[in-house]
Amino acid sequence: MKMTLKINLDAILDRIYAESAWRAAHRNDIYTLTPDNERMLSLKVEQGLNELLARMAGYVTGWNYNPNIEEGNITLQLKFDGNSPNEDILSSTIIEALAFYALLQFYGEQDTYYGTAWRKHRAHVVLLLCRTELPA
Repeated sequence: MKMTLKINLDAILDRIYAESAWRAAHRNDIYTLTPDNERMLSLKVEQGLNELLARMAGYVTGWNYNPNIEEGNITLQLKFDGNSPNEDILSSTIIEALAFYALLQFYGEQDTYYGTAWRKHRAHVVLLLCRTELPA
């Protein structure tokens, strides 16, 4: 079975902006990430995607990352033998993982909340894939 996931970069960036605003609302010394930081954040999202792809490699048959298009900035082509994970759940988990990766990179690794959130969602993506069978 084949699956093509199309993830919009805007969904990831919106998650980052919301989390950053919440964080800044509770601490006066925190820089708030805004759409002015989009290019920098898209590079961090790409770094997170590359790390996530290494863990998903057995299922990935093709991928593309293009921050310069309107929709479907991240396209993942996946192949499974037998059943496949729920597409919406997998997509939303990848969005969360990539958002927390970017937040971790921006706010620093000493911030254990974002590091833990990144590892949790990264593991969740892998667990969703482990419930399927690797292609032959």
